Amino acid sequence: MSSILPAVFTGLVFLVALRRLPLLHPVQLWAGSWAVSTVLYALRLLPYRSLSWLTAGLICGSVAAFAAAAPLGAGIARRRRIAHGVREDAKAVALAAWLSLALLAVTLAAFVSQLISRFGVTRALRITTEVKVYLSSAEAPLSGGYVEVAVAAAALCALAGVLAGAGPSRRRWLIGAIACAATAYFSTSRGFIAVALIAGLTALGVAGVSVNRRALLAMLLAAGVAILALFFGLGAVIGKTYDNSTIGQFDNFFSRHPAVSSLALPYQDMTAGIPALDLLVANSTTWGRAHGCATAPIACGVVRKLGVPAVRVPVAAPFTRAPLQWNAYTFLDRFLIDAGTALALVLVAITGAAGGYLWARARAGSTAAVLVYAISAPALVFAYRQNLIELVFLASVLGACLLFAGRLLSRSRTSFARRRVQTAR
Repeated sequence: MSSILPAVFTGLVFLVALRRLPLLHPVQLWAGSWAVSTVLYALRLLPYRSLSWLTAGLICGSVAAFAAAAPLGAGIARRRRIAHGVREDAKAVALAAWLSLALLAVTLAAFVSQLISRFGVTRALRITTEVKVYLSSAEAPLSGGYVEVAVAAAALCALAGVLAGAGPSRRRWLIGAIACAATAYFSTSRGFIAVALIAGLTALGVAGVSVNRRALLAMLLAAGVAILALFFGLGAVIGKTYDNSTIGQFDNFFSRHPAVSSLALPYQDMTAGIPALDLLVANSTTWGRAHGCATAPIACGVVRKLGVPAVRVPVAAPFTRAPLQWNAYTFLDRFLIDAGTALALVLVAITGAAGGYLWARARAGSTAAVLVYAISAPALVFAYRQNLIELVFLASVLGACLLFAGRLLSRSRTSFARRRVQTAR
């Protein structure tokens, strides 16, 4: 019963949110992520452990806390005036998108050059095991820097496409957004490509592209199919296939039904975080032990350099035991390490309030809010498997800085044009 309860509860919340709220609302993304994962987990197609009542309660409580806090954040947002409307910022967004493309080209070139100089062209492009180990270690100084640029660039290009209007210009910007997302391939994670694609799609939906609810839903379904195809296609290239996994080496639904064995890895990806979370909960303290350093490792790194003792939390979570090794512990991972089982839901509620605030500001037409919400949406979509707060925070800061630079350039160009007109007169 404890393993079925989260599926029932999160599924009901998701269906209500889908029925009553606009598409891409943060409660839909958060509840939908947990609903899909827990429902698939409840099928037990792999020999997963049963959930403890505490884990089941934390999952249900996280959905309830997020859903309750989102309207509070939205209420705060409605009291603030919009300084820069999306439509009025069209030129600034286009300039910011061009800046992001230039920055991505530079950072990607530096990243790939680093890999090629160390491993050669073939191994670097194939992302071999040696490359993966290198990128997951502390040796690679540029191992993650360009991914944030790719996510911010994908969102900015998609937003520029929305504001460009229908026609060739929009298509070019959307192709640019897809290209930006595709560059995340070199990060070794297929998930980062999906993160960038979802950020771009959210920018399309939230910024006011002229599509109705049915068309937007069709776009979301098409994106889901594309991400699944990406999962299989890139998996074949980098060697993440059923034949190379351990799933076929023990008795389970997929080993007994070879006709559907190709679905084993997607199923594991969408479900293994739930029992892994149960292991983490069992080893968590009541009040936490990292004091914020799990959720904000960069800030704690700065504090350590200033001589203040701060807990060092590994970037990657430890693996579960064979035969189902997994190192994803859902969005709650960092919160449990920082705040423990007693206060993790408080951090979830704060996240929900932030999501509601950004959503309301974006719907009201704030350019910065549209951009930041689009970049943040993947963190809610992938809540079932990992905590992406650090990535979306860095990408959001970068996107906001590029938008600010775009506004400055746009104003400078406008002022220059006016001076030329006055001089001509």
